[in-house]
Amino acid sequence: MVRLEVFTAEPPCPGCLKLLELADRIKAEYGDKVEVIKHIGPCEEFTKYGITVVPAAVIEEKIKIMGVCPSEKTLKTALWEAGA
Repeated sequence: MVRLEVFTAEPPCPGCLKLLELADRIKAEYGDKVEVIKHIGPCEEFTKYGITVVPAAVIEEKIKIMGVCPSEKTLKTALWEAGA
């Protein structure tokens, strides 16, 4: 199982909302292949990974996207690279 963590602001900005929707679609499509964790608003995981801007996506504890909402294709490619 590949771990996908998404980070958004509270309240979510438009890009953050798109990333949350994308995370839901990924979970529906990949099922048990991908674990999706959503971090909304400031939390200790922001510091753990060194995330300074949102939206952001971390796959297998590596920052893959930060500061923009990725396209579905970009996120799926990053998941594929991680083994999903």
